[in-house]
Amino acid sequence: MGRTAVVMAMAMAGCGLAVLATASCAMPPAPPMSPGALPKAAPVPTSAPSLKPPLSPSPPSPSASPSSPSASASPTPSSPAPPSGSGPAVPVGDGVVTAADQPLLAAVRQEAGAAVPGDDAVIVINRGPSGTGELAWMPDERSYCLAVVREARARTSCKALPASWARIGVRLVTTGGTTAARTVFFAVVDGGHGPYGYQGTAGAAPGPDMGPVHDATAVFASGRTLSLLTYERTVGVLTPGDHDICSADNAICFPALDAYTG
Repeated sequence: MGRTAVVMAMAMAGCGLAVLATASCAMPPAPPMSPGALPKAAPVPTSAPSLKPPLSPSPPSPSASPSSPSASASPTPSSPAPPSGSGPAVPVGDGVVTAADQPLLAAVRQEAGAAVPGDDAVIVINRGPSGTGELAWMPDERSYCLAVVREARARTSCKALPASWARIGVRLVTTGGTTAARTVFFAVVDGGHGPYGYQGTAGAAPGPDMGPVHDATAVFASGRTLSLLTYERTVGVLTPGDHDICSADNAICFPALDAYTG
C-alpha cells in the first residue's frame, strides 16, 4: 500500500471514530438544484376570508321610494262632526196633521217658505178658532222651530235648544211672541207625562187672563220622546195660584211665568 493510501485510510478511520463518538460528522453538501425545479410558493391572500354570510340588501326607505307618498305631505284633515242623526221628530197622537190643519199650514208656509218640512214632520200643538194655532217642527234633538198663527198670519222662529236641561224634565221655557196684549209661552219637556195643566186653584178654574195649556208629543228615531207645550198669558197680569204647570202624574212641574231661555 502506498503512502497516500495509508493516509486516506487513517483519515477514514478517524472519521468513523468521530461519528461513533459525537455523531456530528458533516455530510457533504448536496449539489444545487436548477431554477426550474424549485417548487412554486402558494399565493398569500391579502386579507383573511370573511366567515360571515353576505348581508341581504336593505329595503329602500319609504321616503325614497318613487311609488310611496312624500313624507312631507300634509296629513288628511279630520272630517267635521257629522250632524245629529236623531231627527227629524215625528208627531204622534193628536199632534199629527189632519186635513183641517191645512189652513194653518198654508199660513206658515207662506211666511216661512221652504223651511217648513212635510206634513209628516210638523207637530200641531194647538188648533184654535178663527185661524189661530201653534205648530212646531224639530229637525233634530238640538233645535226647534215654532210657528204662531193669529188671524191666518204666521210668525215663525227657529232656535237651538239649550245644551243642558233647565231643571229636571224641563229643557226649555220661552216666550213665542206677544199678540193682542197676550204672550205665548212655549215649553219643551220630557215626554210621556202629559197632559199638562195649571196646578192648584188655577187648575180648577183658570181666570180670563190664563189661556189653557196645550201639548203635543214628538218622537225621534233615537227613541227620545218630548212634549211641546204652548199657553197664553195676559201681559203683566199675575193670578194667584197659577205658579206652576204640572204633568198629569206630577212628575214634571215648572213655573208658568218663568222663561229659562230666549
